[in-house]
Amino acid sequence: MIFFQRSKCCVCGKDLQAFQEKAIDVKCVTKMFVQIVVRIVLKYTQLEYQLYAKPNDFVKDFNLLQRVCDNCYRDYSYYQKQIQEYGLKWNTRSLLQSKWIGKQERKIKMQISISESDKEIIDKDVITGRSEAFLFNYSLREFITQCQEGYDQSYIRESIIKVLQLFVTHYPIIGYCQGMNQIATILLCVSDEEGAFHIMNHIFKSIIPPRFYSNSQGATLIGYQAELYFLKTLLKSLNLQNFDQLSNFLDVSGPQMLLTLMLQVVNTSSLFIIWGEMFKKNSFIPIDQAIILTLVQASKTFDLTKQGIIEEIGKNIKYSDLSQLFNKESAYFTQFERQVQIEQYYSQTSRSWVNNEKLILFRLKKITNFDTEEILQIQNEFKKYCMESRSVSINRQERQSIKQSAQLTDSSDDDSDYLQSLQIQQVKLQKYGINKEAFLDLMEQFHQHYTKYQILDRHKYELVFNLFDENKTELLDFREFLICLSILLRGSFEQKLKMFFTAHTGSSLRDQEFQTLLSIIIPQELQQQQEYQTFLNRIYKHQYTYQDMLQVSQDPFVSENEWKRERSQTSIFIAQSLNHIKNN
Repeated sequence: MIFFQRSKCCVCGKDLQAFQEKAIDVKCVTKMFVQIVVRIVLKYTQLEYQLYAKPNDFVKDFNLLQRVCDNCYRDYSYYQKQIQEYGLKWNTRSLLQSKWIGKQERKIKMQISISESDKEIIDKDVITGRSEAFLFNYSLREFITQCQEGYDQSYIRESIIKVLQLFVTHYPIIGYCQGMNQIATILLCVSDEEGAFHIMNHIFKSIIPPRFYSNSQGATLIGYQAELYFLKTLLKSLNLQNFDQLSNFLDVSGPQMLLTLMLQVVNTSSLFIIWGEMFKKNSFIPIDQAIILTLVQASKTFDLTKQGIIEEIGKNIKYSDLSQLFNKESAYFTQFERQVQIEQYYSQTSRSWVNNEKLILFRLKKITNFDTEEILQIQNEFKKYCMESRSVSINRQERQSIKQSAQLTDSSDDDSDYLQSLQIQQVKLQKYGINKEAFLDLMEQFHQHYTKYQILDRHKYELVFNLFDENKTELLDFREFLICLSILLRGSFEQKLKMFFTAHTGSSLRDQEFQTLLSIIIPQELQQQQEYQTFLNRIYKHQYTYQDMLQVSQDPFVSENEWKRERSQTSIFIAQSLNHIKNN
């Protein structure tokens, strides 16, 4: 019989156990026989296991009954129930969308054009087949192929492209990143194009940690790096014997686990459980918890130094294990512990930028318009200012503000939220940087030597400060500070326009607002010329989107009148201004 022969699971390819020819106790034989009969009844009468994709080369005839492992059978049974219960079908609005993000009506505010570069990258990832079902893991390709059954490949690709283009036009600062195409593919299995965009929008707006996909100069994906730091710290605290292996594994496979929200690691049923919990709690924490469970179990079974092991470790995870995990309160860690570790990472990273090491100076030179000597000059005064002026203690007024933000009253017996907020703020203040008030004073001092452009009021500089304070600590570290000054003082028209546009809004500006923005960036002497008014008439729109702003930056008036500051004196004035506010 086939059940007494060694075989493989027709879905995941895992070896299935077979009976060996040796003397066995009669009671054991009876028990095994009953188990076999039950499995036959379950697999071949209660639920027919139909293959939709070709997951393994050894499956030659789809018309024959195939053997599957227990985990793949449970997985298949689970998502077949989901398909039936929620009505899952490609590019079709299902009940699962309402379960994930609610039933309220949502509208897309505007349809704006996409840049040619973003369009080209998205087309490359979709039209060339990088979003096809066969590229997903052993379970997801079965689920996706089943949902896409009956639809033409060109229609499938067109749906994915529409969702990605719509997302990128609403998040031009993030742009398109590889892996988003896979997320969009799964979302189109549970909703139509509009609904898939709304779910994706919710994920990036409310669940993905800040700066997770950041393309910030000198700190690319810093939010992702902070999450990686937290996971490593937590795994180390579990005293696992092969922690070094786990740490190296995370360095290599972290993007596949984190950036795609475990999508290519676990099977379909486990992914639904993880994402369901993620939407329920409106938090990234379930992703972290699922990763830790996966790694802890993998560390007991696999050699994590082997290539391609990422495709195997998820096969040991059952959706029932994840359900039990999420039912535990604060499994592995609390939200407070996670936030402390992530803020600790940001603080440690910020302090590294004041080191005058060759690598640090090289990176700073690469991302700014200053040369090495100027960077050292500004860095020296910045370091002096931080050492002599900053204080890591929190005064009474700040304590009261923290207490109010924790929504506690003076009569409250439980001040744990307040104390936790206080501790988090103390960790944030370990960041090595300049605060908002000092930054505003510096700008005022600098403008005593700087008259080529319209002098900004404090409110506009506050917007700039908030824009460059990337993890919202109320401090600019040296990298953030230097990039800000580099764009303000030596940036091209396009760099300045992007900076101020982003500081004001993430979507669009009205005509008058945009003209005010131009008056800040373009030298006053140029604004007196007739060509400037002609330029304003030529670019006039009632509303300016991010893409409109980019087109304006390419206008002949801009390119012909691009103006650069005298490099010889800028760094001296900055250093003098820092020294002045330090002494006052």
